[in-house]
Amino acid sequence: MIKRALLPLLVALASLAPSVAGAQSVMVLGIRSVEGDDDFTRNLTGAIRNAASQVEGWQVSDREVTFVQMALVHDCDNPNPTCLGSIAESLGAERVIYGEVRRTSARSDFDFSINLHLFNAAQGGIEHSVSDTIPSVHQDIDDLRVPARRWIRSLQGAPRAGTLIVRVNVPGAEVSIDGRQVGVVDANGALRIDDVEAGHRQVRVTATDHAAFASSVSVPAYGEATLEGELQLGSDGGGGGGVSPELVAGSALLVAAAGFAVVWAYSGVTVLGHTNSTEWAAIRAEYMESTQNLCSTGVTNRAAEICSEAATLEVMQFVFMGLTVLAGGLGLYFVVAGATASDDGEERASADAVTFELVPSVGLDHAYVGGRLRF
Repeated sequence: MIKRALLPLLVALASLAPSVAGAQSVMVLGIRSVEGDDDFTRNLTGAIRNAASQVEGWQVSDREVTFVQMALVHDCDNPNPTCLGSIAESLGAERVIYGEVRRTSARSDFDFSINLHLFNAAQGGIEHSVSDTIPSVHQDIDDLRVPARRWIRSLQGAPRAGTLIVRVNVPGAEVSIDGRQVGVVDANGALRIDDVEAGHRQVRVTATDHAAFASSVSVPAYGEATLEGELQLGSDGGGGGGVSPELVAGSALLVAAAGFAVVWAYSGVTVLGHTNSTEWAAIRAEYMESTQNLCSTGVTNRAAEICSEAATLEVMQFVFMGLTVLAGGLGLYFVVAGATASDDGEERASADAVTFELVPSVGLDHAYVGGRLRF
């Protein structure tokens, strides 16, 4: 009867055996403090053990054993591979997490410098390591849970990540990082984003009836970065903002400059057409070759008409050349000013950042007006 009663229990244990056998046994040794901050290291070890227990495929022991205790048992002061291998074997662990904590300063406003390592017993060496610094005010275990999860991810070989804190002046504003929405700021206008990939990130903050705020920020690996911004009242940032008035004015001026250029070119081509036409060649053949300017010799009829039209077109050439340069230069000025002005709520570029100059040039054989744009 007893055997029959134990049979279901044995079957249940047998069904659990594959999952237990398939998991990797991990031991988290109590973190050592160089300066004797035992309360902090106790909370730190607990946070790391809790984070490690959430890793799929890891079977983390809940035994509270410190590295110092195990080093005394195995008569090894330094965490060398031989010492760590002996500790792992005695604890029946395939991997061992250990580390130490140091104060960054002897002053009262010190921080904690943390160094953690993952020892692989099968490989006989350190698999991954992570170093970080946290403020000494974060000594409670609840303050250590989030960074502990980052450290465990790093010990697993995950990409390096950090924490980004965004502060703006509009509660409820939406925050996006590299084009991906990550959350909404709280009533105090703050949002803390953990596990942000380390490196330069593009941050955009939008809110209804406000111009969007955008900036770049460098997030340190396993560290913390803060970005502060101010959203100005204006176009809805969620819609990406409207078209800049400078861009509209500049585009219109460039279109006008193109029209002026067409008239300028038409005037020049028409004058050249008259002077190179067979009709003008026939009229010129009636005068002596020494005559340089037929229009000043008192010609009549068709020749006079051609001279009058050519004179008008020559005036139009200079007028529309000036209008082309002026409209084109102003158009470029406004386009550049509109492009450099931030449509994300940043302060527009100052007027003296972009300058346009008209530079006339007159000589014996030429007369023109040049444009110079500085930006």
